[in-house]
Amino acid sequence: MQIKEDRGYVILAMQDYEYEQATALAYSIKIHNKDASVTLVTNYVDRIPHHYHEVFDHMVDLPYGSNEITRTNDWQLYWATPYVHNIVIDCASLVKENHDSIWEYLEDHYDIYFFNQASNFKGSDLENKHTNSIGEEYKLNTIYSHMFYFKHDTDLALAFFKLADVFMQNWREVFAHYFSEAHKPEYYKSDIMYSLLNTIILFDQPALHNNIINTISMPTTLTDGVIGQWDKWTDRLNVWNSDGAKVKIQNYAVATNLYYGEQEFMTEDIFNGHRDTYKTTTKR
Repeated sequence: MQIKEDRGYVILAMQDYEYEQATALAYSIKIHNKDASVTLVTNYVDRIPHHYHEVFDHMVDLPYGSNEITRTNDWQLYWATPYVHNIVIDCASLVKENHDSIWEYLEDHYDIYFFNQASNFKGSDLENKHTNSIGEEYKLNTIYSHMFYFKHDTDLALAFFKLADVFMQNWREVFAHYFSEAHKPEYYKSDIMYSLLNTIILFDQPALHNNIINTISMPTTLTDGVIGQWDKWTDRLNVWNSDGAKVKIQNYAVATNLYYGEQEFMTEDIFNGHRDTYKTTTKR
């Protein structure tokens, strides 16, 4: 992929329900970041329903084929992106804030950055008990992989994605090699993979200001026991949406970057609310 643009958002989606999630995410980005460029990366561009096309500036095929688990194809984003500066966001997310200052800070300070802090829907810092316990056992840096930044054509970013190529394509063998049977994830865990990659690469970079960005991780809210033991957080908590693509979880308004994770979250009302608000915003 020829690099043509300075900065933009990259979203990877491969399943039918992920196309809808990615489109809602793109709407949410552009509602709060009006001039943003957003690229959808997928396994087959010609399979994307036409009514999802309007919000994407670019739609790009994965350059090296695809594995069936969507996030195991993250390694290809380095070669798929049309941007120099990139913010990658998991498709099961929404953006509820302006990112101008975030872009400027990341571009000035980092070649690649993974966020190591997140909060629950109430705004309290997450302990991430499961990942932290594994991290302590194996001396791993805890990473939230649903959002990260990288600058293309830098040695550090290239080194990361080359290692990610091998690790993600062979994730079962990698987990079996690095973790004991008791700690080895049964399924692909993106946060664990990124924590492992981050630790091996050993980034020597300045600390991120704690207030430069905030993300909400609802799956971690579940595993931290914030809402008790449930299979899915959507089974326990109410979600409300209103005009202007506003979203509340229980009575807490979402005003930052939300990783919701569960497919059930993206209802027709939430999707349509973001689509309609985007269309209204672009007419101003």
